[in-house]
Amino acid sequence: MEYVLAPEDIVWKEFENPASPGIGFGFTPSVIDEEYTEVYSAQLGKIGPGGRSKPHVDHYNHAFYFISGQGDVTIGKRTWPLVPGTVVRIPSGLTHGFTNTGTEDLTFFVVYDPPYVAGGPFEAK
Repeated sequence: MEYVLAPEDIVWKEFENPASPGIGFGFTPSVIDEEYTEVYSAQLGKIGPGGRSKPHVDHYNHAFYFISGQGDVTIGKRTWPLVPGTVVRIPSGLTHGFTNTGTEDLTFFVVYDPPYVAGGPFEAK
């Protein structure tokens, strides 16, 4: 297990989920995974300029901390702006979607409960 990941060590993977189509997404492998804990998992994610996720429902809780960029999140029928420092909590079962409204990547740290990895094998149990 690596204890520290420098920015140059982070590997981004383009991601498209047929269950919740979106454009312009990238995710890292889990930065906190079953090697560390089986209680939750976490990833870094990004949405490129003009990218979005269509409204969708997930079967796990997740919380996002936005690091850079600008965008919107829609949860149910309400929309909020996203800027660096924004925290978004989405309980299991709520319809939600994200849009990058800016000119740079919208980057975020996301924690999943139970464990899950977008585009990866560490699925919720």
